Order: sequence, then C-alpha cells, then structure tokens
Amino acid sequence: MPDRDDEITGALLDAAAAVFAEQGYDGARVQSIAERAGLTTGAIYNRFSGKSELLLEALDRQTRTMLAELAEAELSATDLLATMGAALLDDESSASALVLESFMAARRESDVADRLRPRLADERSRLAELVDADKAAGVVDASLDTTAVVTFCQSVALGMRMLSVIETEMPEAAGWQYVIGRALAALAPDAEVPDPGQIPNPDVGAAAVGR
Repeated sequence: MPDRDDEITGALLDAAAAVFAEQGYDGARVQSIAERAGLTTGAIYNRFSGKSELLLEALDRQTRTMLAELAEAELSATDLLATMGAALLDDESSASALVLESFMAARRESDVADRLRPRLADERSRLAELVDADKAAGVVDASLDTTAVVTFCQSVALGMRMLSVIETEMPEAAGWQYVIGRALAALAPDAEVPDPGQIPNPDVGAAAVGR
C-alpha cells in the first residue's frame, strides 16, 4: 500500500482521478497519468502495481476526507446516513466517475474485482457496526436484519453516484432530505410497518420484470 501522505503519491492519485474521469479506465494510459502529475512512469511503478491499483487508490483518496470527517463526528448510523445523503447530493468531485469506472472495470478484469471487493466489504462492516450500535441504543428496530439495512443504504449511495455521472436531474435539497428522513424514520422501533403477509411475493415481481 503506498504512503498516502507522500507528496508524490498524492500528486499521482490526483492526476489519476482526473485522467480516469476524463478518459475512462480503458482509455487512460499510465504515461498520461504520469505526465498530468509532472512525473515519470517510474514514479508510478515505484508506488503502485499498475493501473488497477491506481484507480482504486484514487477512488479511496476522493472519498477519504468526507468519511474521516464523519467518523470524527462520532455520529449514530441514522445521523451518518442523513449527513451522507446530503453530501452525495452536493458532491461535485470526480468520485462518482471513479465509482462507475471501478465497477465497469471489475466486471471485465478479475484483478480490479479482487481489489474492489474488500473495499466495499470494509465499508459494509463499518456501517454494520453503527447499525448494531443503534439497535442496542433503541434507535433502530432490533428485529431488522443488519445486512439488509446496510445493503439498502449502500445501494442508495452507489445509485446516486451512478446517476450523477450521466447528469441526471437531481431533486432539491429539501425534498431529498425529507425523503431520506422518512426512510430513516422507518427504521425506528415504533415505526408503522406493513404486515409481512401483505408484502408482495418477490418471485412474482421478478417474473414480471423478466417479461
């Protein structure tokens, strides 16, 4: 793992983020990234194993500041999700493009998939700890499946980033925060929930989508 506090490494990762966002993972060349940073390809290969590590390390760098600030605030899971919801709506970094490029590359290259999988698993693990803590504190209904809650939240975050890449029209901040608030309120122990017997059969829905 490269030294993230090293000035040269930082310059390379910033350059990589810009080049990947502009040219895509397949179109980006290591030489172009080095030139953007004002360095040589040797500087890259002294710190990274190749283009796939550069891509995911650049993504880490793009998202690290926000996550670090939220972690230092010691927020509960629900407060964290509400804060991240607002941050995703206003995110103007190249992180969204890097997320999309990472998943597209992972589909084609096992090396990228192998590097991306543990990063997502680590994110899920940290969020699961917060959800379980909220369960213990009585903020989140203890009967809810933690994995299901984490998957829902992670899916919303990833979906927002995907939509921003193609410049989809986004909701107003107030409306978005209200919907996020309603969704989080549904996690509370005293929330009104549908009778399980009234929930549509998922197999029926899947069959309808497949037609």
